[in-house]
Amino acid sequence: MEVRFPADYINSTQERVSLYSELDRTKTEESLMKFTDHLIDRFGPIPKQVNDLLNTVRLRWIAKDLGFEKILLRHHNMTAYFVSNQASKYYESPTYMQIMQYIMSHPKRTALKETNDKLQLTVKEVSTVTQALELLRDMSGIASQEI
Repeated sequence: MEVRFPADYINSTQERVSLYSELDRTKTEESLMKFTDHLIDRFGPIPKQVNDLLNTVRLRWIAKDLGFEKILLRHHNMTAYFVSNQASKYYESPTYMQIMQYIMSHPKRTALKETNDKLQLTVKEVSTVTQALELLRDMSGIASQEI
C-alpha cells in the first residue's frame, strides 16, 4: 500500500515535505477539502496514493475519536490498539460501549485480545485505507461520506 505524494505527481522533494507538514496540521474535513482542492489546482487530478493519504488523515481523526491510540493494516486485517491506561474513564464511556456493541454484532469478523496489558481489536478482511475508514465510520455511527 502506497500512502504518499508520488514524485511523478509532485516533482520537488521540498514541496512534498512542505505539503506533508501542511497536511499534518489539517484538523477538519473542511480544511482537508480545501487542501485537496489546492492540490488539484496545482498538480492535477489526485492519484490513488494521494487519495489514500488523505483518507489516512480521516482515519486517524476517527480512530482518535473512538479511543484508538494506533491502527495497523496488514495481512488483510486491521488491528486497533485501545487507550493504554486501563484505569481510564474511557473504558466506561459510551464510545467504548458502542465499540463493544459493534464487536458483539460482528463476532466472526472481530476479535479482542489483551497483550502486555494492552487491549487490541482485530478486524478481518480490511485490506485498504478506504475499507478501514468505512469500518471505523460504521463503528462510530458516522454516516458514510463520498471519499
